[in-house]
Amino acid sequence: MFISTFLASANNWYVTGLGNDSNDGKSVSKAFLTLQKAADLVQPGDIVFVGNGIYTNSDISDGGAVLQIRNSGNANAWITWKAIKGEKPVINPKGWAGIQVTASYNIIDGINVIGNNDSIFLLQAQEDAKLTTPNPYFNSNGICFEGRKMPADQKPHHLIIRNCEVAKCAGGGIVGLEIDYMTIEDCKVYNNAWFMRYGGSGITTLNNWAFDDAAGYHIIIQRNYVWNNKTMVPWEKIQKLSDGNGILLDVTDQKKQGATNPNADAVVKPNENQNLIGTSTTSQAIPKAVTPSIKVNRPVWKGRALIANNLSAYNGGSGIHVFRTSHVDIINNTTFWNGTIVGYQELFPNNSDDIVILNNVIVPRPGGQVTSNNKNTNIRWDYNLYPVEQKVFKGEHDIVADPEFIDIHTDLTKGNFKQAKESSGIDSASNDLPQSTDIDGKKRSNIRRDRGAFEQ
Repeated sequence: MFISTFLASANNWYVTGLGNDSNDGKSVSKAFLTLQKAADLVQPGDIVFVGNGIYTNSDISDGGAVLQIRNSGNANAWITWKAIKGEKPVINPKGWAGIQVTASYNIIDGINVIGNNDSIFLLQAQEDAKLTTPNPYFNSNGICFEGRKMPADQKPHHLIIRNCEVAKCAGGGIVGLEIDYMTIEDCKVYNNAWFMRYGGSGITTLNNWAFDDAAGYHIIIQRNYVWNNKTMVPWEKIQKLSDGNGILLDVTDQKKQGATNPNADAVVKPNENQNLIGTSTTSQAIPKAVTPSIKVNRPVWKGRALIANNLSAYNGGSGIHVFRTSHVDIINNTTFWNGTIVGYQELFPNNSDDIVILNNVIVPRPGGQVTSNNKNTNIRWDYNLYPVEQKVFKGEHDIVADPEFIDIHTDLTKGNFKQAKESSGIDSASNDLPQSTDIDGKKRSNIRRDRGAFEQ
């Protein structure tokens, strides 16, 4: 009774580019102008409908963002941020992030974050990276789920982002830091991480912070188009180019020690003043003013992650990889011509444990490599299709052949990475760990499934 009464009292709020923060925000005609006005009012169960407009602000303070989501929903009443049907709201960040989330039980649906890469030139960013104090303009993340600033019992969890376009951000695209239970689905993530000094990627999770030990998938990254994310400014900790991956799961396994970055050429000791847990590539500076003062050991993350039905291409780092991470299923993805900046292999685990790599189509760039194996344990690799022979992992049902993509294009929204009818990847996938739909939501066959992100 309490729950139904509570939900009945939930509010709908409206924000549009033609609104006014002196309005009551209860209808389109009386919409707010700024997202933050709604963010400061929302309660569990509320929905914020966001209309057309370019939303920005001049907040360049530590952790500054156009939209700061600090209010949590609950398991029975999530807070939803949703584009009005048929409209395409755009957030343009000038500070550390377009959207920064330090709360739980929030859904972001159809809200786009477009950064400022078009107005930044490389030499400008490289010169800024030499300065002691970082300029957030050259490091803006698109959407950042930020747990590092929160006490151990208030880390963000149960977070969903879907149907969003996150592009041209100087920093990382979609970033989850010390979080749990996060789903990223049906998004387009491209042209991010070009100018940051922190070695970011298109989609990243770092140092997952266990909310509980329940079975099942805690992290889901599925049905995303991810391309041309890359780094062109050296990571400040090692003064080398690093990362710029399409999809990266980073350091969930604290037992795994050794190199700090995926190309295994650096070990960085954490700054005790910043109170980092472990060593890792970071996707955003940790503002000293908000860093926790009491060190708490990160709980062991026992959840499982799913990376499925994604198309990842032309990224400067790898298409997909997991680094010092455990318990991941990498299923029915397509990767193409990645490693264009730092030379990483297409799809690979690195110093990781309990990884399943199944039904993927993996096409390295000319001279590139399919995969690699460094200090991994318990890797299951099978039913993958790739055009060049490799002996790192060899599945009984692997196929070495050209997947015969229909129309290759550097803009993944214009190309067609489905396989031609004669491709050996058609009707030859394993039914283990079945996915119900492909990258475009098409129902997959119950009997003869296709390899890769697309079901023909």
